[in-house]
Amino acid sequence: MTHLFVHYHLRPGGVTRVLQCEAEEFSRRGIPFFTITAGPASSLTGEHREIPWLDYASKAPFSVKDLWATVQDLPRPLIWHIHNPMLGCHPEMSALVEQLALAQERLILHIHDFAEDGRPENLQRLSQGPPWFPTGARVHYVVLNRRDRDVLFRAGLSESQVTILGNPVSPHPLPLSVHEHPRLLYPTRAITRKNIGEMLLLAAIGPAGTTFATTLGPGQSRYQEEYGHWQQIANDLALPFEWAIAEKHPAPSLEECVAEATHLITTSTKEGFGMAFLESIAWQRPLIGRAIPHIQENLADAGIVHPFLYEGIFVDGIDFAKQTTAEKTRLLEHSRSHPEFIQVLLRNRLIDARQWLLEALSPTHQPLPISLLDPFHPKRHGESISLIAQNLQEAPESAISYLDAESIRRSFSA
Repeated sequence: MTHLFVHYHLRPGGVTRVLQCEAEEFSRRGIPFFTITAGPASSLTGEHREIPWLDYASKAPFSVKDLWATVQDLPRPLIWHIHNPMLGCHPEMSALVEQLALAQERLILHIHDFAEDGRPENLQRLSQGPPWFPTGARVHYVVLNRRDRDVLFRAGLSESQVTILGNPVSPHPLPLSVHEHPRLLYPTRAITRKNIGEMLLLAAIGPAGTTFATTLGPGQSRYQEEYGHWQQIANDLALPFEWAIAEKHPAPSLEECVAEATHLITTSTKEGFGMAFLESIAWQRPLIGRAIPHIQENLADAGIVHPFLYEGIFVDGIDFAKQTTAEKTRLLEHSRSHPEFIQVLLRNRLIDARQWLLEALSPTHQPLPISLLDPFHPKRHGESISLIAQNLQEAPESAISYLDAESIRRSFSA
């Protein structure tokens, strides 16, 4: 049996970190594996094979023959462990998954995000291709939480064909930051769903000396215009903000960026899992910012409750996150001179945002204990993936059918 980790790329990001952790755990356990992506091997362990047309929206010709040629020398059976196969970022990925399923290959379809969850362009791309979400005895889904599992159940997936598996996180406590004043870091790529305007709103009311920073820009993507807009607004309002500190030259590592921070911050409105909610514990940095209900419910099952996550933020009674970029800009400019109009919704109670932020940044507050990460340890994650692979190795051939894609779309539009 050969385990194949397949992803579009190995650029910095949450899915790449998960794939790297899985590869390292397989290496530790002595399980044969390969990684297959569009780009070079980065820092992953194990042998890597490169297929350029796998990258997002690649224009290179799609060829299943090229794929088979890449893996024909590997011991069978093959376990195709594909990360985010139904995201819709690649025009041919759903065709690749379908052909592998029809060929009775063994598939682990590891869903981190759904195209149906606020990605209309990706969903449109999927709808123009073959059916997605195949099912069969040799197809197993991995999802991050109960919400996503229930979405697939409603679409027709059986309980035996899906596993809930949180992302693996290794404890890696960092020394205390040397900065005297609070320094808040958002370890993210600055795209729309990360809600960067809301972070600027918090920067506008931070205590004197507080600074805010992001690790990455949006990359070469459609988010560049919005990113440039927020950079200009931050400059115009003289906000204490640094952009894309991990892209400086020479580029610091993510851990080096975190080591400089006193706190982590998240303002994201949509996440499949939300690595920051666990990585803040792993790095031993308090986390503040916006809660995501379905994620907080799952983490609470493991005893993880971040005390300084709000359910919403309002400017003069207006829900900031639900506004257009233009309206967010107006509210942000208004708030710079009238910070008393900003409130956060914390445990169903509206309170002054400045009061909340001052309390959240108090040096008396400690990070959550590392022991809370035990359920997410890479060893447990690796054991779960190995068990799925072993079951697939023994699974018989079967007919291939498809989940109800319209049901999945309705689940996220409700």
